Amino acid sequence: MSTMSLLAKTSKVLLETCYKNISTKYTPLRFHGFFNSPFLEDVQIKARYEVTKSPEDWKYVERILPPLTVPELPQREVFISDFKPQGENHKHKPYYIARTRNHMIPVYLKIKQRGVKKLSYIRKIQGDIWLLQKELEKFLQPMSKAPLRMQVNEFAGTIIMNGDYVNAIKHWLKENDY
Repeated sequence: MSTMSLLAKTSKVLLETCYKNISTKYTPLRFHGFFNSPFLEDVQIKARYEVTKSPEDWKYVERILPPLTVPELPQREVFISDFKPQGENHKHKPYYIARTRNHMIPVYLKIKQRGVKKLSYIRKIQGDIWLLQKELEKFLQPMSKAPLRMQVNEFAGTIIMNGDYVNAIKHWLKENDY
């Protein structure tokens, strides 16, 4: 008996035993085209509801709806959280950083290259952006081991710096009433 005939016999036996154990009971039924798929039936809506236009019921609906605009800040001396509203006397200062529509400081952290590169962004800067860059550099330089690298975009009103300095910048801006 040659090795080829022995190999053919064993492979034939192997295939027969494998195919016997495969069950078609659990294979998913797939329709292979538009014409083979079953027709859709009309779905009957079983939920019953009624439409009312009474103002007494509408006050409960208004409580659920979100407000269309961000509400004004309440006038308080101290807030429960670490939130501090923006100061009002910025006319004598050479630059201004506007808050976002939700009254937050526009300082963001952007993580790139799978967490290796961290960039701190300051947005919405108006006025002398170069003076702000120099003051930030004076404040942040003692925290950094290497020299700070900043990119100032005067046209867009943003400053981008390498590193995660978001919390330090937000703290510095709160101290200076921005």
